[in-house]
Amino acid sequence: MKIWLGGDIAPTAENEALFAAGDVEALFGEAFLARWREADARVFNLETVLTDGGAPIAKVGPNLRAPTQCAAGLRALAPSAVCLANNHAMDFGEKGLADTRKALAGIPSFGAGANLAQARESAILGDVAIYACAEREFGVAGERSPGTNPYDPLESFDAVAALRAQGRRVIVLYHGGLEKYRYPSPHLRRVCRKFVEKGADLVVCQHSHSVGCMEAFGGGNIVYGQGNLLFARYGGEHWNTGLLIGLDTGDMRLTLVPLERQGSGVRVSQRAEILAGFYARSQEILREGFVEEAFLQRARQANYEKKLYGRLGRYVHKLGLGERLMGAKPAAGVLNLLECDAHRELAAEMLRQKYLQS
Repeated sequence: MKIWLGGDIAPTAENEALFAAGDVEALFGEAFLARWREADARVFNLETVLTDGGAPIAKVGPNLRAPTQCAAGLRALAPSAVCLANNHAMDFGEKGLADTRKALAGIPSFGAGANLAQARESAILGDVAIYACAEREFGVAGERSPGTNPYDPLESFDAVAALRAQGRRVIVLYHGGLEKYRYPSPHLRRVCRKFVEKGADLVVCQHSHSVGCMEAFGGGNIVYGQGNLLFARYGGEHWNTGLLIGLDTGDMRLTLVPLERQGSGVRVSQRAEILAGFYARSQEILREGFVEEAFLQRARQANYEKKLYGRLGRYVHKLGLGERLMGAKPAAGVLNLLECDAHRELAAEMLRQKYLQS
């Protein structure tokens, strides 16, 4: 079986009319569609809500939605299944997710559902199972509430092992990692390698909106950053390039096709540097200590302090007061909230109950 895996796709103001008209030729071009249609199965991650109403939830980052009529363009791509395990599936609450699934009626969706049990269901395509989960970034499902399937080390690895025990090839779509960062963090690498140890043949990290790197590990392959399929809302090289990933389940051979945004659509790219950079970074992460050092450099550049000061955070950051106001003792207290399981659980629930309850 030949499977194509597309990255993040979201109809935006730049191309909603083309999606609504089902004009995939204008959106993707002949070269892309010829490859896409030759496969036995096709899957992508829908990085938006399809709804004509609803209210946005309180969250960090944009609340994304597209008109339900944009489903015409998604249908014209003839997907075998659509992944909904991402940080935007609940951007417009329960109604938004329900409207999205209704708009996709007849197309299997997975990774999100009316409750946790439904969200955990994998896509089964012949002898291949695709398990999808997302980091806990708003909108995860509960036992009796809708949302996405969260990455949970007490559940996710066992789910992959169970699929493998059924004799299936297993693909994991992991929606997580740092945006615009082309390497895995040390923790992300451990997570992805554990998925392979539990039976995954291929792990694909989406969400970063960047073409990253890959490694072979323990008989499987891990792609740390697929980039976008089509997300025309923003500019820049990170957002405008992506990879189409093909998997032949006969010999487990991977095919990587570089993509590049052109106008409001995307085309197969002729720019050699997209794959050249991908393979160069793939060599870099093999060097002892490289992943850790690259992450330390990224951490030194981060400015999360501004999030700790509530509505004053913007001014604290603008005036450069974050480090001076924090100090070692308060920083240790915040770090304890983040790293200690008991305090992290309580702090998260405190914030939900005090500030995020509607």
